[in-house]
Formats: sequence, C-alpha cells, structure tokens
Amino acid sequence: MAKTWTAVVVTTSDDLAEAVGSMLTDLGAPGLVIEDVSDGTRITAHFLGDVPLDAIERFCSELPEHFPGSARPRIRVEALPDADWAENWKLHFPPLAIGERLYVHPPWIEEIPGGRVAVVIDPGMAFGTGHHASTLGCLLLLDRAMIAVSATRVLDIGTGSGILAIAAAKLGAREVWAVDTDPEACRVARANADANRVAARIQICPSLEAVSGVFDIVLANLFAQQLVELAREISNRVRPGGFAIGSGILAEEADTVARAWEGAGLAPFARHEEAGWMTIACRR
Repeated sequence: MAKTWTAVVVTTSDDLAEAVGSMLTDLGAPGLVIEDVSDGTRITAHFLGDVPLDAIERFCSELPEHFPGSARPRIRVEALPDADWAENWKLHFPPLAIGERLYVHPPWIEEIPGGRVAVVIDPGMAFGTGHHASTLGCLLLLDRAMIAVSATRVLDIGTGSGILAIAAAKLGAREVWAVDTDPEACRVARANADANRVAARIQICPSLEAVSGVFDIVLANLFAQQLVELAREISNRVRPGGFAIGSGILAEEADTVARAWEGAGLAPFARHEEAGWMTIACRR
C-alpha cells in the first residue's frame, strides 16, 4: 500500500513566518516549502501518517497574542500520495544560481553550469535551501566577503541545514564551525556536509561555548532580536578586519540591528534586501 503524506499549508504574515516554520519542524515535518506570496508567507509542511493538527491550530490561534497586530495564520490541509509528495519537492526546489559563484541545487540535478561552485542540499531534510530571502541574502554577502578577506576561518551561528557553512567551505574556507542548539539540525547539517564532501572541514556543535578563537567571517541567520542580543558576542568572534553577516531581519528592523552592531564595534559594509527581508554585512 502506498504511503500517504499530508500537506499542511500555513499562510501567515512575514513577522510570524519564522515562528510558524519552527513549530512545524518541531512537530515532525521533515522539510518545509517557504514561498513569498502577495499577503505574506506561505509555508508548506509534509507529514507522513498522523498529522498533529490540533497542536498546529492551537499554536496558530495563540500566536497573535505574542505579536499584537498580527492576524491569525490561515491553515489548509490536503492529502498527497507519496509520489506526488516527491514531485512537489522537485517543483518547489529548482536549482538556484546565487551571486557570481554559487549554485545551490537538490541531489537530483546533475548538470552544473561552468564556473559555478555547487552546493547540494536535500530539500526533504530540513529548513534552509537558499530559496528563502534571508538565506539568499546571506549567501550573496558571504560570497562578497569571502573575496574581500580571503577567509579561511568561518563561524555559522544557527546553521539549520548547514547551507551557509557548506557554502563557506566550498568557497575556500579551510575551517568552518557550525552551531545549532537543535540536535536534529546538527544531524541534518552533518548529512549535507557529507553529501558535499566537506565534512572534514566543518565542525558542528550545539553551543557557542564549544567554539574558541576569532573568525574571518561570522554568519548569523537568526531573528532580529537575537541579533541585537548577541551583538557583542558576534563582534567579539570577528577578527579585526573581518566580517559579520546577519539575516532573518524584516526590512523595518534593519536599522535597529545595525545600530546594535555598530555599538558593538561593527562598521556598516553592505546590505541586501529581498522580498521584505534584509541581510546586513558589517566589518570589524
């Protein structure tokens, strides 16, 4: 008998998207499709077998209490045969050329454009494929920073699928530290690092306390508030002349993050805005 997957589609405002995505992953979705739509962000999660719909509905109904002024996310559920689920991933994860050098693609794509550095990410495994504006902005500014400082040592805070750490290694960093407090994210990042044959250069760990020294580039694709709270910690991890790159920032939050980073000793270098999301790069 064919397996049955269920697609849970949540449409929400941009400011709630990160929280909704984290909730769906925590409840067992092996991967997310995240799309920018006219009325916010649409997140599609796939579940095999029973769907924790009561927990999803309860979370979405309570979420506006913590984000005053935000509308309750809308939920739609549909069953998908296993074959349709697989094809759905392929539909939503086409290969993506980013910046001057990077080419992010799923495992079923084999032809790589000449002059591009391939980063293979399995979209069925975890959040972080390069298609969301925050990850895209990080990859673009990472490419620029790698050229500017000839980076050999990179730190990725909140690594998720490991895409940023893997890109840094593929672009030439000899030592990359990837940090995530979620054990499942660490497992997925290791698997993706293995698939890209850069596992020997990437150290994956569950906390910043396990990481020592300073870095040529520090990446942090988090929430804006986390970037503000970690401003001093991030700055202290960047060597003089090195870069800090922060994302997961709504455009209207960018100045708040930039002021916190500047107060911690990080001078503005570049910004990239995509679909209402801002990525900032600063230099120490």
